[in-house]
Amino acid sequence: MRDANPPPMSDAGDLDDLVAYVARSSGLDPSQARRIVDDVLSYLAESPADFVRRRHAALLRLGRRNDEIYAQIAGELATRRFPSPAYSIRQIRRIIYG
Repeated sequence: MRDANPPPMSDAGDLDDLVAYVARSSGLDPSQARRIVDDVLSYLAESPADFVRRRHAALLRLGRRNDEIYAQIAGELATRRFPSPAYSIRQIRRIIYG
């Protein structure tokens, strides 16, 4: 399961231009902009297996059934910014339940 407070993905000097741009374009102060950049990088770095487990838990909380969830997750995996290999329903189920 993912850490609720992952360490920042960028070091103090890393990505300064992006942080400055986010601060300017959004009106955030630089420390808030750095937090946003780190959060986005953490989101994009999520592994396909972590994504499957996170989405399964979220969709279960919404009252969805597993057969619906597996199909939805398979479709979502194909549309992510860095798509994973095409997982079968069986592979998705194995990621979730081992």
